Amino acid sequence: MNKTIYIFVAISLLLLGAIGATWYVQHRGQTTVTPVGATYTDFKAILPTTNNGGTVTVDNFLKNSEVSPDTHNKGMYFLGNTFEKQIYGNGASPLYVVTYDAQTGYFNVTLLEKPLSAAQLAAETYLRDLLKLDNTALCGLNYMLSVPGYVDENASGYDYRFSFCPDSTKVPQ
Repeated sequence: MNKTIYIFVAISLLLLGAIGATWYVQHRGQTTVTPVGATYTDFKAILPTTNNGGTVTVDNFLKNSEVSPDTHNKGMYFLGNTFEKQIYGNGASPLYVVTYDAQTGYFNVTLLEKPLSAAQLAAETYLRDLLKLDNTALCGLNYMLSVPGYVDENASGYDYRFSFCPDSTKVPQ
């Protein structure tokens, strides 16, 4: 019986090696496209898009008084809300938080309150107004729209995208 186990393990290892070698041969000539980072002037920000290496130019929103640097992560910014409880007259948490990586031009939109569709709409409206972009341009940004597990475990783990984008998934209520 021990001999059978050794033979099975040896054959399994050989098979895994063959699969790995085949994958390597098929993929060794391919290159990974890394998005071009964002660039800034005093007045403009040039953001990378997902449209074949394209860019979109907006006013330099990092100079907006609603945008604050993340004191724990260099080059990261909070656009509007932060994860800390805000004082909205009732001490409630914000509906959403948008973080931004200034080096890569990547936006991370996190929905924090239910109903999630209302939080999504508020975040979309905020970004549209801050960046002064139409829906098509917003869809082309490098971003993720998600829900953390502590807000809704069943809704977490997905990139929903903006509700008006062709690749979006409807957020649960």
